[in-house]
Amino acid sequence: MTQNSKAGVITEQEARQLEQLLQDTRSGRLGAFTVMMQTDSDIKEEMEHDSLYASDSLADLREALEAHLRVTDLMETAVSRLEGMRGQ
Repeated sequence: MTQNSKAGVITEQEARQLEQLLQDTRSGRLGAFTVMMQTDSDIKEEMEHDSLYASDSLADLREALEAHLRVTDLMETAVSRLEGMRGQ
């Protein structure tokens, strides 16, 4: 299969891009764990030391969430596709 050939729904290149996006957003997932382990006062203290802490963290988390939603949607489509073909 070549990089640009259609493999049903997405190309191999698109699959590689999604996988890379998930790897790139690992820090976003770790950031979510950090935020959820911090108290409100911990977060406020971080914001006092770094005025961009909240906005940067939020941007990273949104980017990671978007990547996960795209991959989750793809996985749900793959499950539905296989379930549909199983009955044929």
